[in-house]
Amino acid sequence: MRIAIPALLAIAGLAAVIFGLRLAFNIGGAADSYAAMARARSERIYRRLTGSNSLTMPDVTHRGLTTTNFRFRGAGLAFTGLLMLGVGTLVLSMQL
Repeated sequence: MRIAIPALLAIAGLAAVIFGLRLAFNIGGAADSYAAMARARSERIYRRLTGSNSLTMPDVTHRGLTTTNFRFRGAGLAFTGLLMLGVGTLVLSMQL
């Protein structure tokens, strides 16, 4: 059990680094697709709350729904994943 938690932390950190790099560099259009899903969700919520149709709906261009914002989130996630990976590896090396 003493090895399992740091190992899980290191594995989760590696997964966060991979997913963060995928978002940051828009590999496979990941940031574009997440931004499009967020815009679509925002439009659906706007339609439900206001009861209006798509012809009268204003543009949904919020700061949090752009591809650039998701790329910045990916960079932050990659950095956090590196920290998790480093701490997990350090704790594992101290216990072995």
